Amino acid sequence: MKYAIGAILGVAVFAWLFSLCSPAGKNKTGHEYMPDMYHPVSYEANQYSAYHWNHWDGSDDGQAYSKAQLSQPRGKVNGTIPRGYTAVYYTDASALDMVRGKNASNAIAAPVNGEAPFYYVNTEDDRLRCEKEMVNNPFPITKEGLDRAKPLYDVYCGVCHGAKGDGQGVLVTVPDAKYPAAPKNLIGDDMIAAGNGRYYFAMMYGKNVMGGYSDKLSFEERWQVLHYIRSLQAKAKNLEYSEKSNTLSNIEKPAKGAASGPGRTAPAAPAAPAPAPGK
Repeated sequence: MKYAIGAILGVAVFAWLFSLCSPAGKNKTGHEYMPDMYHPVSYEANQYSAYHWNHWDGSDDGQAYSKAQLSQPRGKVNGTIPRGYTAVYYTDASALDMVRGKNASNAIAAPVNGEAPFYYVNTEDDRLRCEKEMVNNPFPITKEGLDRAKPLYDVYCGVCHGAKGDGQGVLVTVPDAKYPAAPKNLIGDDMIAAGNGRYYFAMMYGKNVMGGYSDKLSFEERWQVLHYIRSLQAKAKNLEYSEKSNTLSNIEKPAKGAASGPGRTAPAAPAAPAPAPGK
C-alpha cells in the first residue's frame, strides 16, 4: 500500500513538474523555467530578428514582415518627438543660440534635434513634392556648423561621393572595386540646381543602392551636412559659401552676411495620371 501511495505521489509530482515546462498554446502562455532567458525582452539591433523570438505567439495583425524589415533599428513612433527635444525651424543665429541655452546664464539647452517629424512617404511623387516644398535650410551658415559637418560628410557620404563631392569616393576608386553603381556627382550642375528637399529626402530614405541615414544623422546634422555639400559645390565653381557670404544661391542664409547668389527653380509638380480610355 505504501509503495502504491509513493508511486502515485511520484507520478503526481512528475506530472506537476512536467506541467511547469508546458509549451505555449493558442490561448495559453505556457510555462518555462526562467522564461526571459529563452525569450529575451531586449532587441539585438545588429542582427536579423523575427517576431516570434520576442513574443509568445504569431503576429496578431496578420502582416508578413521581411527579414530586412525586421532587422531595421527600432525607432520612435511616427509623428512623435521625445520629451525635451525641439522641432522648431530656426531662421537666425540668435534663435539657435537661445535653443542651445546661450542667451542667459541660467538657460536650459535643448538636446540636438534628432526627432523632427518628416511628413513624406518613400514614393517618387513625395520625393518631388519634398523638393518643391522643403526649400530653405532652417539653420544659418556658420563656420562651426561647417566644421562639425565635415567629419559627418566624410564618414557617411564621402566614402561614395568623394571628398570633393565629385562621385569619386574610395568605394569606387580603390583597385578591384565592386561597387554596383556610380555614386552621384554632387558638384554637377544638376545637383547644384537641385532643391534642398531632394537632398534631405535622400538622407531620410536613401536612393537606389544608397541607404537612408534617418537613424544615423540627427535633424540638425542632416542640414549641416547639406550646408557642407553646398560649400563643396561653391568651391568647385570658385564661389563663396561661408557664414559671411553665399554667392552660390540666394536660399541659404549666412549667419553674418547675405546670400547674393542666383535663385533655384522649383521642380515641376508630378504630372497627373492620364485618364483611362473612354473616361
